[in-house]
Amino acid sequence: MRSIFPKLDFTWWDLITILICSIPAFYLLGTAAIYIWDEAVYANASLYMSNGASWIPVEAYNTKPPLVLWLQAICLMIFPWPELAVRLPSALAVVGILIIMTFGLKRWGFNQWSRILAMVAFVANEGFIRHHIARTGDLDAVMSMFVFGYCMVALDAFYFKRWTNRHTLFFFIMLVLAFYSKSVGGWMMLAPLGLVWLLSPLRQILISKKFLLGAFGSLLICLMYYVIREGMSPGLMKLTWQSEYLRMFKNVMPWHEQPFSFYLKNFVILKTYTPWIFVVGIFIVYTLFFLKDKLMKEQVMRWIILSLGYLLLISFPAVKLEWYDAPVYPFFAMIIGLIGIHLQKSTQTFLRYAWVAACILLIWNKLNFIRKDIEPRHALEYEGYMLRNSEVSDKTKVFMPVATPEHRLQLDFYKKWMQYDTGEEIEVLSSVDELFPGDHIIVRKENLRLIGEHFSMDTIQSWREFGYEIKIK
Repeated sequence: MRSIFPKLDFTWWDLITILICSIPAFYLLGTAAIYIWDEAVYANASLYMSNGASWIPVEAYNTKPPLVLWLQAICLMIFPWPELAVRLPSALAVVGILIIMTFGLKRWGFNQWSRILAMVAFVANEGFIRHHIARTGDLDAVMSMFVFGYCMVALDAFYFKRWTNRHTLFFFIMLVLAFYSKSVGGWMMLAPLGLVWLLSPLRQILISKKFLLGAFGSLLICLMYYVIREGMSPGLMKLTWQSEYLRMFKNVMPWHEQPFSFYLKNFVILKTYTPWIFVVGIFIVYTLFFLKDKLMKEQVMRWIILSLGYLLLISFPAVKLEWYDAPVYPFFAMIIGLIGIHLQKSTQTFLRYAWVAACILLIWNKLNFIRKDIEPRHALEYEGYMLRNSEVSDKTKVFMPVATPEHRLQLDFYKKWMQYDTGEEIEVLSSVDELFPGDHIIVRKENLRLIGEHFSMDTIQSWREFGYEIKIK
């Protein structure tokens, strides 16, 4: 009986390359403290789930579907290291993308060197393997894996010019999982994919009974989540509509308003993809005007439409954030891998191995960057960082005056984690009036002066520029 799963007929070089290219995603993954804002929001929600709370989030600030939170909660129940557990789904998504990329390129007849270069081009830069995507417990890496997955299923059908039941099954499974990872963000790639589809020989599939039934069933499964949430917390659907869907047409977060060229500029200004973006640009020009291989050009043109079409689509809304471009990087990597090897075919054999050394150097450089990028990034992360690295007792308290409760999200995570893990409940103080002699206080460096104006104190522990643990006299 034929299996519904395709055979992963990888070579040893494929497996070795996947293993090596996965290292930047996992290297020191649990070393950095939880980051404030989005990662802290998701970490708190998944921590609650892992300790008996409802697996359907009902918090007003958490409007996204919960697939990534479920994965994080499962990891928190398995592993004793909270930072690693929260980020593990994102790192595993990198492995998933590498496997899908290798499988697709091998199935379509592209050689070993193309596959190796594509994988290195995916992980050896600051494009995908960075803060808020593959290196943190956010939603974008997992979403991008499923987005890449449903695109590769469609591209496979276009290449072989046939749409099978297996294509239907995997396409709609990936489509649903992309939605459950990050709501409508998981479906935005459907716009450029639709254009590629209309230009392919399989455009009639879009109006076939089998495809329409799959689309209707997928939509029903996705809408079911909102119906369940609305039943549990009336009013959340309205909030979700305003925060998730209206942002395409309305400036719902003026503090994140950016110009149309925001993502293209970030490749250079933030160095998220420098100098790689220039290589991609040159290879796109070469494909458009100089590439003679008709079959290869057809494939690369589809990747160009998907990546540039997606960038164009996310450039229209006023609200832009630097990690929204995450789904384009696997396609950029394949463009580099295929055209890069195509251009060096005429090179003498011994020179072909020179770029292998260069790839190893790029991976090593990436690991060096990660080692220097694991300290707290924001002052609101200092208290949680210090609490995480202190010897907690029943006298330990944290002094953290804040403007709004959301500023304590990262500290709240560590406070709850310690309560669940050790039974110690850490008290968080907002005013010097709450301090008493004998207290052990964790305090940010700039807040130490407020305490010093009222009490004498001894330093128990110091964390360089971040702050201190002190004893009130």
